[in-house]
Amino acid sequence: MRLRIRSSDGFLFAGAALLMVAALLLPGYELFGVGSGDLLASHLLLELAAVVVTMMVVIVAFFSLEEERSPLANSLILVFTLVAGIDLAHALSYPGMPPFLGTPNDMSKAAFFWMFGRAAEVLGFTLALCRVRLPGGRWPWFLLGIAGSGLVAWLGGRHLAMFPPLFLPGVGVTAFKAASDYALCAGFLLLAWRLWRKASNRGDDEMAELARASYVLGIGELAFTGYASAGEWQAVLGHVYKVFAYIFVFRAIFLSAMRRPYQHLHAAQRQLELKEQQYRTLVDNLPIIVMRLDLGLRLRLASPLIETSLGGTFEEMRGRPIGEILPSGVAAVVMPALESALRGQAAEVDYVFASPTQGQLHRHLMATPERAGDGQVQHVLVIIQDTSARERAQQALQESMRETRELKAALDAHAIVAVTDRRGVIVQVNNKFCEISQYAREELVGRTHAVVNSGFHPKAFFTEMWATIARGEVWNGELCNRAKDGSLYWVQTTIMPLLGADGRPVRYIAIRADITRRKLAEQEAQQLAFYDVLTGLPNRRLMNDRLAQVIGHCRREQQYGALVLIDLDHFKEVNDTLGHAQGDALLRLVADRLRAAVRGSDTVARLGGDEFVLLLEDLGSTLEDATAHAADLGEKIRSMLAPVYVLDGQPVVCTPSLGIVMLRGDLPLDAEELLKRADLALYKAKDEGRNELRFFDPALQEEVNHRTAVLRDLRAALEEGQLRLYYQPIIDASRRVVGVEGLLRWQHPVRGLLSPGLFMPLAEQSPLIVPIGHWVLDTACAQLAAWAGDPVRADWTVAVNVSARQLRMPEFVGGVEAALARSGAPPQRLRLEITESLLQEDLDDSIAKMQALRELGVRFSLDDFGTGYSSLNFLKRLPLDQFKIDQSFVQGLPDVVGDVAIIRMILALSAPLELLVVAEGVETEAQFEFLRAHGCHKFQGYLFGRPMPAEALPGPLLAG
Repeated sequence: MRLRIRSSDGFLFAGAALLMVAALLLPGYELFGVGSGDLLASHLLLELAAVVVTMMVVIVAFFSLEEERSPLANSLILVFTLVAGIDLAHALSYPGMPPFLGTPNDMSKAAFFWMFGRAAEVLGFTLALCRVRLPGGRWPWFLLGIAGSGLVAWLGGRHLAMFPPLFLPGVGVTAFKAASDYALCAGFLLLAWRLWRKASNRGDDEMAELARASYVLGIGELAFTGYASAGEWQAVLGHVYKVFAYIFVFRAIFLSAMRRPYQHLHAAQRQLELKEQQYRTLVDNLPIIVMRLDLGLRLRLASPLIETSLGGTFEEMRGRPIGEILPSGVAAVVMPALESALRGQAAEVDYVFASPTQGQLHRHLMATPERAGDGQVQHVLVIIQDTSARERAQQALQESMRETRELKAALDAHAIVAVTDRRGVIVQVNNKFCEISQYAREELVGRTHAVVNSGFHPKAFFTEMWATIARGEVWNGELCNRAKDGSLYWVQTTIMPLLGADGRPVRYIAIRADITRRKLAEQEAQQLAFYDVLTGLPNRRLMNDRLAQVIGHCRREQQYGALVLIDLDHFKEVNDTLGHAQGDALLRLVADRLRAAVRGSDTVARLGGDEFVLLLEDLGSTLEDATAHAADLGEKIRSMLAPVYVLDGQPVVCTPSLGIVMLRGDLPLDAEELLKRADLALYKAKDEGRNELRFFDPALQEEVNHRTAVLRDLRAALEEGQLRLYYQPIIDASRRVVGVEGLLRWQHPVRGLLSPGLFMPLAEQSPLIVPIGHWVLDTACAQLAAWAGDPVRADWTVAVNVSARQLRMPEFVGGVEAALARSGAPPQRLRLEITESLLQEDLDDSIAKMQALRELGVRFSLDDFGTGYSSLNFLKRLPLDQFKIDQSFVQGLPDVVGDVAIIRMILALSAPLELLVVAEGVETEAQFEFLRAHGCHKFQGYLFGRPMPAEALPGPLLAG
């Protein structure tokens, strides 16, 4: 709080200043004659008044200030004891008074004591402003004040000559005296300003009184700056100012010593009354009855609620024995508890009470002994609480618990119940759960529902379920679980989350009903509606639905699919010769073979009779690739259905005919139209001799026929030994043969010797590439073994190409090892050539296989370098020994600037990678000389020899 300036303060500040200014402006006037009795009497009276006031300040500070402010009291005692003694010396040294301390009195002597007294006051106000607290007891500081005043008196009485003169007779105050008075005035006014600011900021009345006193002393000091005679009225006015200032000091001390403790006492009493009123309000508003009984168990005090309870006034009940106040039935119940409290032991009792105003009530009484200071029981404190609501709640709770037990019993009898924590760990199951799952309760509690997970539902199913219940929502659905014996059962499930205080689930209750019979019935009905009874395959109805799904999938994924219509050749003869039962058996065997022939994403359906349908997905993003893939699958199916069937011990041959329609997303045809087109293709297959595969699209038929014929002939070529391995020399810079590359040729019985460009692209798109690769590897290894004893060719290497299908096969490494072992060929002379495209998928697996073979001694070469997208990091990781520059870069040498730059870059790259470089397609001497001059290591091309049989290869050195 801030201290505000009162109107009286304004009058004081302005009036004191104006009065002193007026006095200084008026000419000096002797109010009393110098040395006259009136002057001495008036001066002595004013000084004695000042001394009395200062001593009152000392006395009050000595005896009345509270203990916590005693250090401040020491400051007051020291300063004002000193001021009282100095002011008394000043009064006794005035001219006209008897000699003081044996020396004559004069104005200079009196002025000396005046100056010291005011300086002591400046010290006192400074200590008060700075809140300096002098330590120790009061007496030492009081005695120190007396000693200090005695010292000043001795100096002024005996050694005044030591100090500058302050007053000259006939002249008045000296310049030094006037300057000192001005300094004292400034000091008092500065202290008054600082004291007032502190008082205003802290709301301190005592500090404000000290500020007023300092201000009055400062203004009063101006009266002594220019007087010429001790009797002038300005000097008398200055003494009056001092007396008033001392009165303000006394007011400050009185506030601290007298008024403030009274104010504190008054405030404490008010606070005590307020607390008592609050306690009374609290007790009066408590929903309990509080009573105090004396040793005779007579009622002395009670809360107002007793009147409402018993229907009488407290005044009527005061002083009466409690046994007479309470109804007789209640008294008989509670009296033992009250008597127990009289004996010093607390007691409690419940009873039923019929109130005349509130009806039947349930009460709980507590009786506690209230002891005096000596420990003896002085009163009995009784607290009576109405427990009617609690009793009703207890009864309702018991009724609710009974209903819950009944509901639980009913639920356990008809439902499967499990309780889990928030993590899904089972904490409780009922008997029905144990019965249907075939697990004991001990086997279920502490585990999750994974113990009964059948694997029927996908992971996304449970992810959605957990997301729902984790949000605090109820989940409903059907679940297929697996019992302990492996059997499946279906349950209709409701999972309800139990939420905690934070709104998050803390437990889950799952209530299930066994719907296994219903699901089996539904599955049976679905089987009859959508599946063929004889083979278990989807029927025409389900096939139509799956066909729509396949077309939609093709549209979304921008992929081609196919519809394959299959008809068994001469099936009617089987029925006619062996009977319908064997015909049905044949259809079941065909269905089994078809299931084994297709992928998991494909659909096999039976339309009726001996007609089957295949729906194939994801055959390729272009029509050409998809058609080739469909043809491969069709041939695979044809080959799987062609082998002999054994029916009732008799071999039966029943080949298929296939008609294929390609599917794409923008095909605006229904299932019937697509089946008609497939039927037309099937008719063409039967018309051309049966056991054939035909496409509906006439434009593709010729290509498919050609491809099918080539692959069929190539399969025969592999079986009949029509394949040949030719070798092209690889030379070093000195034209010495250091190795050969094995290149495949086909000795066709009709078309003659065929280069690989005519049949290898088709072979690489079919599974035939794997056995062809095995044949090439075996042939190359056998040739290496044959050359091992030839001193001319023993050091030659043989390089063969590896297809993507070969490298992807898990048994690739084992196959190479087996070929080397069968032939006895030295592994370090075998070089496997791979292309960059082979390594674009699953690079780590490819590197691992290459590294395993490298440990055996087999070396690797990167073919067609520069035509792919090799990076330096790619080359650094591969366990290569050399790479071959593609012939497309060699053809332009040495004239084409771009080819020259590329060749130089490749050759420069080989050195830091520590790889040998082989240039393919070298056909001119200029190309050879350029490559040799720029550091190429090996060369291959028509300049040095075309691919030829092994027996036609030249000697170790080619002519230059």
